[in-house]
Amino acid sequence: MSYKYEIAADFIRQKIFSGIYRPSEKLPSIQTLSKELCCNSDTIVKAYKLLESEHLIFAFPKSGFFVVKSVAIEDRSTAVVDLATACPHDSINPYKDFHHCMEKAISLYEKKLFEYSTAQGMSELIMSLAKHLVNFQVFTKPKNIFITNGSQQALYILGTIPFPNGRTKVLVEQPTYPVMLQVMKCNKTPIVGIRRTHKGLDLNELESIFKRSDIKFFYTMPRYQNPTGFCYDNRQKKEIIRLANHYGVYIIEDDYLADLELDTKADPMYALGEQERIIYIRSFSKTLLPGLRLGMAIVPKELQDVFITYKRSIDLNSPILTQGALEIYLKSSMYKFHVQRIKRFYKEKMDVLREACELNNIIKCYIPPTGIYACIDIEGLSADTLVKRLANHNVLLNSTNSCYIDGIPHSEALRLCVCKGNDDDIRKAVRLIGQEINPFRVY
Repeated sequence: MSYKYEIAADFIRQKIFSGIYRPSEKLPSIQTLSKELCCNSDTIVKAYKLLESEHLIFAFPKSGFFVVKSVAIEDRSTAVVDLATACPHDSINPYKDFHHCMEKAISLYEKKLFEYSTAQGMSELIMSLAKHLVNFQVFTKPKNIFITNGSQQALYILGTIPFPNGRTKVLVEQPTYPVMLQVMKCNKTPIVGIRRTHKGLDLNELESIFKRSDIKFFYTMPRYQNPTGFCYDNRQKKEIIRLANHYGVYIIEDDYLADLELDTKADPMYALGEQERIIYIRSFSKTLLPGLRLGMAIVPKELQDVFITYKRSIDLNSPILTQGALEIYLKSSMYKFHVQRIKRFYKEKMDVLREACELNNIIKCYIPPTGIYACIDIEGLSADTLVKRLANHNVLLNSTNSCYIDGIPHSEALRLCVCKGNDDDIRKAVRLIGQEINPFRVY
């Protein structure tokens, strides 16, 4: 459910993009709009301030609000529908809040900005993270937390360093996070795949792989997986942990969308298993700001020395300014309100996507209750060909082909990312997909 000022802002924004409110034109007064929308003047003031922060309008002293000259009039017939980009929508990006935190960090950590920090990370941020993670049933000591330049750096280091079990191969879900495949390819780490569906893994196959395949660690995204949106239930998490412990396999749990979880009983693997066997990693790119490039890893004691040695060889320390700003942000009430906003945003997007798939008779799909990714199976068609055909209609999305190990046979599917698309964009994209995969249905 949206706040009243957000609804008012959407009303004004739509009129700007449709050309009803023209560039350089003065907008209706606060009193006029409040009467038109049947809300109080404070709501309109908030709506105008929101649009001002998006650089769509500007205030002129004693004259009112005006549409920015450079605002392009949106032609919906040619507008690009972006269901490919995994970047938070401008309406939920905490630009102003984080700008304030950056300024505060400059004044608070002035001297530290010009000094080297430890490779482990800024102590103030690590202390805040240790307290913050308790909210997700992740209990650890600050000495176990390592700050990295996004989760990608953590994955690169973990794929490269030797593990105490002396093994060499990495097991990944199929499909899996495509960057993970690139990282393992770059550091020449051999990889093995196991099929994952919306029901989870075949545990007998998992045991067979653990038993025979020299597995160093199993990399998994238990909730809202990229690219499918799949989630494990607690029963399956516990079984995976049990098998990994029995066969001496480590688990790397990528919990990149923990902030979006709606089920309070959906604990991370780290909370359910033996902590000396599970490496827990998080990124702040997808739920905060992609350019922040900060992540974290909880590393078991027996891996910490080699982990920090490899991290020092890549960079001496992660940027102090962004670490300080994140520490301030996590401790403030701004973070709490931001999480409430993004939870509502992504749940509503998935609701729209689910309704659109039902309306267009798209049955073979998986739409999670929240998250940023969903998938549509298109058995009998080429996903890459369909992606190209949809691009001709200005609809951008991706197939899941890049999410598989090279040479492994797999089903054809589309990955839909709801970050950038508005409700009408999502409906349009699904309607066009439906026309392609159900060609004989009347629309």
